[in-house]
Amino acid sequence: MKERGEKPGKVDETRVAEGPRLIEREAKLEELMREHSARVLAYAMRRGVSHSEAEDVVAEVFLVCWRRLDDVPPLPLPWIFGVARNVLANQRRSRARQQAVLTRVEREVASKLTDPDPPEAQGLGGLGLQALGRLSESDQEALLLVAWDGLTNKEAARVLGCTQGTFGLRIYRARRRLLKQIEQIRTQVESKHAFDDGGAGEP
Repeated sequence: MKERGEKPGKVDETRVAEGPRLIEREAKLEELMREHSARVLAYAMRRGVSHSEAEDVVAEVFLVCWRRLDDVPPLPLPWIFGVARNVLANQRRSRARQQAVLTRVEREVASKLTDPDPPEAQGLGGLGLQALGRLSESDQEALLLVAWDGLTNKEAARVLGCTQGTFGLRIYRARRRLLKQIEQIRTQVESKHAFDDGGAGEP
C-alpha cells in the first residue's frame, strides 16, 4: 500500500516541476523573438521573398527554435541565421528565385558590397550591383552575410556550416571575382563611351 501511495505523489511532483520549466522555456523563446525576429525578417526579404513570405520564414525559424531550444547557443544570431538559411533553401527548392534575389538586392543594397578592406569596391553604385549579379549565388551569399548582415567571418561560417578558415578562403575568392567583374564591366562601359564619342565626331 505504501508503494501505491508514493506513485501518485511522484507523478504530481513531476507535473509541478514541468510548470516552471515550461514558463522558463516560453520566456526564453519570447526573448529570442523580441531580440531577433526583425533581423530574421530583414534577412529573408533581402534574399528575394515578399514580406508575407518573409513572415512565414520568421514563424518557421522560431518554431525550430522552440523545438531545439536547448541547442540555441549563448550568442544565438548566427545559429538563427543558419536556421533561416535552411528554411529559405527549402522554399527555393520548389521554385526558381535567383532573379528575384537579384531584384531585391538591387533595391536594398547600396554600396555595402564587401568588407571595407578592398578600396576598389567602395562607392560603385550600379556598377557594383551589376558585378554582384554576375556572381554565383554562393559568392553573393558570402559577400552579403559579411557586408550587409554585418556578421564576422566566424559568425558567417556558422551560418553556412563551415569552418572559419574555409569561409575566409571563400570570401577572399568571392571578393576577387567581384572585383574582376567590376573591372570587366568598367572596361566595357569605357569602350562603349569611347566608341560613342568617336562615332559622334564623324560626319
